[in-house]
Amino acid sequence: MAKLNVKIKKDNNEVKYISILRKITNESMQEIKQKIDNNDIVLSCNLLDIDELVEMKKKVSLLLNAHAKINMYEDKREVSNEFLNNLIESHFDTERYLEQIDEHTMRED
Repeated sequence: MAKLNVKIKKDNNEVKYISILRKITNESMQEIKQKIDNNDIVLSCNLLDIDELVEMKKKVSLLLNAHAKINMYEDKREVSNEFLNNLIESHFDTERYLEQIDEHTMRED
């Protein structure tokens, strides 16, 4: 399954990031701190699930607003926040397109 993974670069403000992550994950402060220290993945979501992507966007925004320096990866390839935004928009475009096709098909019947 294709995943979007997020890592946070360790800096002097990690207490802020740990606090944010503590509120949005079920992990302990120690687990989160260890992940940041080891440059491990702190957040992950399914690239094909629009709800998970939208939720990830909110979480990433919280971290960015706290001035976290994050790295996002589509599996092993590093991607930008713009990639996440474009992916979400692409999912919504596809949903709108499919709805239009359904409406058009229903009118023809």
